[in-house]
Amino acid sequence: MTQQYVLVVDKQLLYDTPLEFIRFHHPRSNLIQSFAIDKKNKIIFELIKYEQKYSSWFVNDKMVINNGTLYMTTPVNILFLMLPALWNTRIQYMSIVNILKMNDENFGDFYLNFFTIDFISEKISIICDMNEKQEFQLNEQKLMKWLEERHQRLMTKGDLNNAQAFDIICEYLNDDCVEQLQQYLKLKENSFVHYEIPTGQKNQPKATELKKATTIDICTTRNITTIKQKSDCIFAKRSHICAAPTWAQNESIEQYCERLLPTFMIFCAFVREVSFDGYVVEIPHNELTRTIEDFAQVFKKILKCLSDNDPAKRYCMNSTKIDSRGWVFEFDRITFFITTFSPHYPNNHPRYAHESKNYCHILFQPELSFLRHNLSDDTPLTNWENPTTDRDKIRVSFQNHERSYPIRDTIHYPAAHDMIRPLSNDVENIVQWWL
Repeated sequence: MTQQYVLVVDKQLLYDTPLEFIRFHHPRSNLIQSFAIDKKNKIIFELIKYEQKYSSWFVNDKMVINNGTLYMTTPVNILFLMLPALWNTRIQYMSIVNILKMNDENFGDFYLNFFTIDFISEKISIICDMNEKQEFQLNEQKLMKWLEERHQRLMTKGDLNNAQAFDIICEYLNDDCVEQLQQYLKLKENSFVHYEIPTGQKNQPKATELKKATTIDICTTRNITTIKQKSDCIFAKRSHICAAPTWAQNESIEQYCERLLPTFMIFCAFVREVSFDGYVVEIPHNELTRTIEDFAQVFKKILKCLSDNDPAKRYCMNSTKIDSRGWVFEFDRITFFITTFSPHYPNNHPRYAHESKNYCHILFQPELSFLRHNLSDDTPLTNWENPTTDRDKIRVSFQNHERSYPIRDTIHYPAAHDMIRPLSNDVENIVQWWL
């Protein structure tokens, strides 16, 4: 029997040419995704899927469809879908056929099967320049202007603020384009992460449904509790830390990540409403983490696993700019400040693990937590004699316990450089865990 589905579409489409369904790469994630084509009106629809674990459909009180998945269509501008191909024309003119087939042969065939050359030329002329050979080159100024118009339209018609509108547009842009648009619109870095209802969650299970499937514990590991109580940070003792699942004996990194992921998703689903300060992963100190470099590779694999399963499809670990300013680890539109502790560090090191000799720890601290605690702005300056701000007091506390951490002469540096500190504690000696 043919599998049946429920699809919600504009009523008018039922009376026009039937929709044709195709699959090709999403412009941001580069993952294969389904789209629907209204060939008559030359409109492309993104297919959005929503499903619950146990659900069915009753149709006209006569039939039951056991698959309760709901599919919806939403129109998407063809230029967003063509941007990955057009992005490669910034430095040279290219013909339409070569542009379309540059990244994916099937991608080019799809456009040429459904749309005429004239139609495509008219569309891309909005953001491209054309020479006498009718070849096209992306004009970045035109592109930014066009994206700004989309941004303004979302704010006006969608009743959204700057960050919310920017957040929606970013779902179809690569990292370089996001960064450029952010500068063009003069938005603060990561301003979009404050979006209260992330569009990337619209087809995800609700937090309450996730909670029924699995649970997370509030700081049940004795080792991280020891680090909390003995830490020189003035906030550590009263912080609320969630613990990841215990790493089972002889469990591989891949197996552990499969169990880790659901609890991390729950943590992110609740962190906006519940005052959690961190999520900690406890890794046995054994052959996997024999050296600090070995630990760095385990760290990288765990972050990559989380990133690859990001519900918001940001996939931050796929970025080529991890070691650059502006990059931050992000999951489900929550940005994190990440620190690590391990037995590798001596007792005069700020990442010293105290009595936790058999485990390494990765601590994911949501930047939302810093806002809740009203932590003072970062600065290279410290009032050592008369500490007044929280940062002053934390730095003085570490210094008084002979575990001073190095303070750069600038606050503008790659966050990745401090996630795993070198044993030397020298800011110039960087553990390049992302390589």
